[in-house]
Amino acid sequence: MIFIQRKIRELPWSQWLSLLGLALLFVALRWNNYHAPLIDDEGEIDYSARLLVQGIAPYQHAFIQKPPGVIYSYAFANLVLPQFFWSPRLLAYLFVAAATILLGIIARLEFGEKIALPAMWLMTPMILLPGIDQFSCNPEMFLLLPLLATVAIYCYSRRHENKNRHWFAAGFFAVVTLIFKYNILPIFALVFIAWLFELYTSGHGIPAIVKAALCAVAGGIVALILLFGFYAMHQALESVWECTVAFNKFYLSAGFFSWAFLGSRLASLWSSWWILFLMPCAILFRPQRRVWFWLGMLGGAFLTTSGSAYAQYYILIMPFWALLAALGIRALADKIQAKLTKPVPWLAPLLATIVILLVVHVDAPWIFCSSERFVRANDGSPFLEAPLVADKVAGMTSPNDFVYVAGSEPEILCYAQRYSPTRFITSYPLMIPTPLALGYQQAAIQDLQARPPRVIVFVASGASWLRHADSPPDFFAFLNKFLDQNYQMVGGYITGDGADGHWAEPINNEQFKQCSLVVFSLKNASPSNSH
Repeated sequence: MIFIQRKIRELPWSQWLSLLGLALLFVALRWNNYHAPLIDDEGEIDYSARLLVQGIAPYQHAFIQKPPGVIYSYAFANLVLPQFFWSPRLLAYLFVAAATILLGIIARLEFGEKIALPAMWLMTPMILLPGIDQFSCNPEMFLLLPLLATVAIYCYSRRHENKNRHWFAAGFFAVVTLIFKYNILPIFALVFIAWLFELYTSGHGIPAIVKAALCAVAGGIVALILLFGFYAMHQALESVWECTVAFNKFYLSAGFFSWAFLGSRLASLWSSWWILFLMPCAILFRPQRRVWFWLGMLGGAFLTTSGSAYAQYYILIMPFWALLAALGIRALADKIQAKLTKPVPWLAPLLATIVILLVVHVDAPWIFCSSERFVRANDGSPFLEAPLVADKVAGMTSPNDFVYVAGSEPEILCYAQRYSPTRFITSYPLMIPTPLALGYQQAAIQDLQARPPRVIVFVASGASWLRHADSPPDFFAFLNKFLDQNYQMVGGYITGDGADGHWAEPINNEQFKQCSLVVFSLKNASPSNSH
């Protein structure tokens, strides 16, 4: 601690100024979107976190594909700031800020202090992706911290005397990272294989190598016990496996992952950040042995994307890409410097500034727009009207009433503080054509019949259903009949009339076709306490 304090005091004013500018950039990229309405993924996680806080195992009572790490994160944020729906985003931003600092430490350990700040400056806008795709709070934003903590421990250990506690800590943080996302394995495989190989080539005997590996395994086991102990006590490990492994195995082959999507994402990145594709090539001017390891890390990060159609999967490549780009900036500056008659100390900072400006200018329009304009520009699903409709639902129900969202907008349940009668809080597992879909539909039908919800919110958006030609038809046939026999249409949020959306109550059949969200109330239900 004394060493760290001394290093902080020794920082020159130029580096303090750079860090201040970096903090301001971070705020500029988040000020108008941290409190944007929740999207469906955030609603799904937040709903599961609410169950967890109450001691209820989410996977048994809320079908969610994501591993437990992100649910723990949301639960912690909601415990600290329960009155703000965007509190998990603030926690995610803290995680990203800490991960950015870790990247600077890694760059300093591996290549010297002149690489640290440029890498940090590049990583900040790169995490957001062009057009600020990632204003929402996803698992990738959280896992960057334990991921880079694992890598930082490895980088520190290889420059200092290897300690068994380093291996234990690395194993612990590696498993913490895995419970955010299982497909992170290629990166850790490279880290630990390289680490073990370096131990071997540095003259450590087989007993020392085995001991180090066992310490890493021990750290991982401790993390597993801490993170899955709750689910083991609630006999929910089978449900965790079913949702996060068995279902995702089929989900990977459902058409959302392919080389075509990877090519499309790379084309989008090239159109915005062509400079970042070119800068790492400058490393060839001054190749270094360790560069190949970091190129391997970038390749491993690309493997973790699985060629996804979703932008957030590509967050994992950004730290390693930023580090390689920073190395390219330094290599280019050294190459130019070698051709000059006298040294120019400000050349490398100038090149870094130019590259960073070229990266940031893509997001500049978003930085200066108002919060309302940002939200409107990112419209495209019912998440904008969800708070208003949730308020209507809360007024029609009591806290003990079940509410079912027919679609994939569980953020409505979060806003209204209501619970679903079925664990299928999104329609995706019911509609995506997998061998499990029919069984899931039948289970959801049984749940609705056993516990008829006081209110049903029907989501008209096709994107909220992901209905395929091969989707089993049973659930839709049941839902149409269930609504017709037991429910009456109360009102809906009209978006299809060419004007700004608005709530209408009551609505007719023609207006129904213009609605994104329609609310149905159970016929002949006893009155609920109004909110």
